[in-house]
Amino acid sequence: MSSPIPTDLQVSALRKRLTGAFPLMMHAAIEPFDDESIWWQPVESVNPVAVLALHCAGNLRHFIGRHVAGTDYVRNRPQEFDASRRLTKREIVEEFDRAIGDVRAAMDRLKPEDYAAPSRDPEGRHWTVYEDFLNATVHLALHVGQAIQLAKLRGYKLSDRVWGEAHAESGASRV
Repeated sequence: MSSPIPTDLQVSALRKRLTGAFPLMMHAAIEPFDDESIWWQPVESVNPVAVLALHCAGNLRHFIGRHVAGTDYVRNRPQEFDASRRLTKREIVEEFDRAIGDVRAAMDRLKPEDYAAPSRDPEGRHWTVYEDFLNATVHLALHVGQAIQLAKLRGYKLSDRVWGEAHAESGASRV
């Protein structure tokens, strides 16, 4: 049984969020932090914003970059969660942006029918490439929300890009 080809509207909606709105929101959450505070944890069991951004980058570069686009990225998941690395805020943002660039490049190369192709996830968790992108979008949204909450817990006032401007700027909303 073949999978239906997602519509241009469906692919566009994913792209606007995965490469537009959610990255803008992550940037807004990261913005008020400095090189030290980006590693802040309200309690030990909560990942700092730095780890959330690095984990999102690793996830995107692995599942989309490597398994959809065929990049040579090799994931080191434990390193994504290693707070002892103490990368600077700039290095964290660069790694996150590199991952978003990989996703954008992958989406630029795919034709509509490619999204209906079987997933290339080696663990077989998804049926189609479209599902690979949908899962990546949901995963990114979850961690962006956590980063926003951490910034708020830290007492930072976030810019309007956190929701309204991010969605408007990316074309993910009509506003």
